[in-house]
Amino acid sequence: MNIKRLLRFTHMSSSDCDRISASMGCSPGRATHRQAGQSIVLIALALVGIVAFMGIALDVGFIFMRGSQLQAAIDSAALAGINELSGWSPNGNDNQALEARARTRSAQFLNANGMPLSVTLSLTQTQNLHVSQSALGVTSYAITGTWPVETFFLKVVGFREPINLSRSATAAVFSLANVYTSRHIENGIINTSSQGIFGPSICTGYGDPYSPFNSEWAPGPYTYKYRIMIPPDYEERTGTSILRVEILDPDSINVNASAPFNYTRSQAAQNAGLGPTGSGSCQVTNNRKNPCLVDTGELALYHNGTLPLASINPYWFIRMDENRGTGTSGECGQPENYTATYNTETLYELYYFQQQAGGAVIRNNLASYTGQVGDGDRDNGDHKTDMQWVSPGAAEQSFDYYTIPGATGVPADNGSFEINLSSAVPGIVVEAGSGIRYLNLDVTTTSGSSENGFELWAGPPSYVGTVPGAVNARNLHVLNNPGSHSSKGVAVFASGILPLNSNFAFPIDIPLVYVGPEMAGRNIYVSLFDYDQDDTAPPITFFFDSISRDDWELQYGMPGVTDPDGQTRNCTPGPTCNNIWVTPSYKITVPGGNIANCDYGDPQNDPDCVPFYGGRLTARATAGYQDTYVWRITVDGLPYLEK
Repeated sequence: MNIKRLLRFTHMSSSDCDRISASMGCSPGRATHRQAGQSIVLIALALVGIVAFMGIALDVGFIFMRGSQLQAAIDSAALAGINELSGWSPNGNDNQALEARARTRSAQFLNANGMPLSVTLSLTQTQNLHVSQSALGVTSYAITGTWPVETFFLKVVGFREPINLSRSATAAVFSLANVYTSRHIENGIINTSSQGIFGPSICTGYGDPYSPFNSEWAPGPYTYKYRIMIPPDYEERTGTSILRVEILDPDSINVNASAPFNYTRSQAAQNAGLGPTGSGSCQVTNNRKNPCLVDTGELALYHNGTLPLASINPYWFIRMDENRGTGTSGECGQPENYTATYNTETLYELYYFQQQAGGAVIRNNLASYTGQVGDGDRDNGDHKTDMQWVSPGAAEQSFDYYTIPGATGVPADNGSFEINLSSAVPGIVVEAGSGIRYLNLDVTTTSGSSENGFELWAGPPSYVGTVPGAVNARNLHVLNNPGSHSSKGVAVFASGILPLNSNFAFPIDIPLVYVGPEMAGRNIYVSLFDYDQDDTAPPITFFFDSISRDDWELQYGMPGVTDPDGQTRNCTPGPTCNNIWVTPSYKITVPGGNIANCDYGDPQNDPDCVPFYGGRLTARATAGYQDTYVWRITVDGLPYLEK
């Protein structure tokens, strides 16, 4: 067929069709109807597909919208809930109640964000709520919410059940307060208190709520944690990159000595008219199983207003430890006479946290030391640390004015407690904004049932050749030579929990935590364990050293007066607080939260009228003489989303 014929064939008329109908089966009517029918089917199928795709797109878009709503609601619920967990700690006795409050607060925020009841109820499932605390002390609160979302068009293609959307969020907060370990955190003087912890084989009734293995608040091994704060300009202040960490009396051995004991008075006391020397006996008992402090007579100068407490040396320390034990684990009791096998062995572990390239933070151990016990079995009997300030593993110990034998050199299990900050701590975590670095120290009793009295200090090693290591000699030297033993801004803090052994039976101002101006209007929570003074003990008064007490203070435990936060507590300072935590914690709202709300008609009783620029929260309290008790302090931190 040539081109012309082909063109003629493709454009044939109906008459042309008639002529070839017999041979070609051509029928113009039938062809037109058949083509039209095929188009309708194709169009119908296309419309079904288009509608189906539009329906799926609408449902998928709806699901994505619901997912975004759920994520936003879960994020806000996590941030709200974490605020209820300021007092949470691993194995804490009130964790269950705190988690219940966090769940309730999260549910309230879910409701406020328009979430259906099914999402709120999903928080009650155990796997959908988890609280933990990192080695750095950061509390994390992870929640998951599930929303069954109904679909519309997807049901046509077989998805008849609701689509279960799940979204998770983890909020975090650092709520453990840096608690001052001592009133003399800068110069390391020991007078009104020291720290004290018991071995695992005794009861909690002696004042240590955590170390005994049978503790209802923290069953099993427990570690008291400390943070050694290093200012960003430490090397400039000191001219060295070496940081020396010292422990006073890390062992649990009481010296075998009997009264009378000779002592030397401070120069300030001598200038005030007291003689340079004297002698005396232990204030309570001369039994070697008990601590022994000798009254130097200088307290009278404090009580009559002649000298401030910071200028005197009230006690001459002979023994710091308590020899306790019954031979039966978990029981309260003490032996008839000093029994070395009941002495407590204490492990001191020094470490730091290293920042990894990927953002992770890991713990790096630096050194550890196990205190001696003096029983001839758990150590070699070569005791060098009793009543001495020592830096385990350091090549040189402090010069000693009184040449007490054995005051030089303490072996460490690994490394040294003198740390070179330029080489020994690569990648150390640096606090954003402030530039502060931290070393960390864990203190754990590993055996025994006695009390180990000890204290901590850290700073430059420049004084080693001039300042003595014996506790009494150092107290006198530092008092008589102000500035001779300075930490240069380094401070040792307890991480939220501080075990103290009080040496002072009178009201005393105890600095607890530094509070920055950003905390105005927020809360601090303070609780005490075994605060069992006699019924005549005055109430606890909280105040800031930067604000006049005439303008602001809070008194808790005032007989016949409701506590400032309106809460009713399980005990007030006195015998009823024996072997229990004061609950609920004392709630202290930092003043100056909103000056605009000040009631100028009654400014003295309105905390919003008191401007707050930062300061130390201080407690005026009476803890008793040679009495062990514990502070626990948390703060309302600023929550943030981890993920």
